[in-house]
Amino acid sequence: MNIAIVDDQSGDLLSAESFLKDYLIRNFPEVAQSVKINIFNNPEEFLSNFESDHFDLLILDIFMRPLNGIQVAQVVRERDSDVSIIFLTNSEDFILEGYKVFAVGYFLKPLTENVEQFTKTFYYIFPRLVENRRKLSVRVDGNDILVPYKSIRYIDIDERHHLRIHLPNKEFPVNMTYAECVDVLKKDSRFVECYHRIIVNMDFIKSMDSEDFILTDGTKIPISKRKSKESKLKYMSHLINLNSANTW
Repeated sequence: MNIAIVDDQSGDLLSAESFLKDYLIRNFPEVAQSVKINIFNNPEEFLSNFESDHFDLLILDIFMRPLNGIQVAQVVRERDSDVSIIFLTNSEDFILEGYKVFAVGYFLKPLTENVEQFTKTFYYIFPRLVENRRKLSVRVDGNDILVPYKSIRYIDIDERHHLRIHLPNKEFPVNMTYAECVDVLKKDSRFVECYHRIIVNMDFIKSMDSEDFILTDGTKIPISKRKSKESKLKYMSHLINLNSANTW
């Protein structure tokens, strides 16, 4: 996992790096060693090194020169719509601007004096970052490939009784049993089995009615009567967690 911290004040930059490293070791020791923290004290230098899908999380100071954090985030969003962004700031005055670039939260400086607020935000965002790094190993046409969990819309069985993975722009059968797939995906909090041999990624659900989940592209995924209560409760819990993570 790659995290970038961008702050033109060297003291604040090094302090944030040290604080984050210590926090990860204390609270997420099982993955702390696999997290790479990249630091930049010049926003233009950061943008010259920024590539889509390279970073999982950006922590951007709002008050920087020659580009402030909001401006940096705007450029980032033109290149990468998925990377998570959190702002560092001494003041809450410009926080609402963060909604325009779909930031997930903010940290008040100095971090050592705002541990509770930092912990609340990071507690929700970091497990999601870990989940987004997960990939499903499958065999397609004789080739082994890795499919990111975050790209899987839903999984079902086709007319030839083959397991089929549906991504945003394509679908394909894989050499894997449904039971094997369910055992793997149901360990991830985003997935719910809502119908016989159908498992859906709740991040792609736009709404639900009495009989279906409606995905963001309009696809309707049926909800069986037997699984209705469990599936809907899990989806509501998923929505609550998302809203909690995005509450500033």
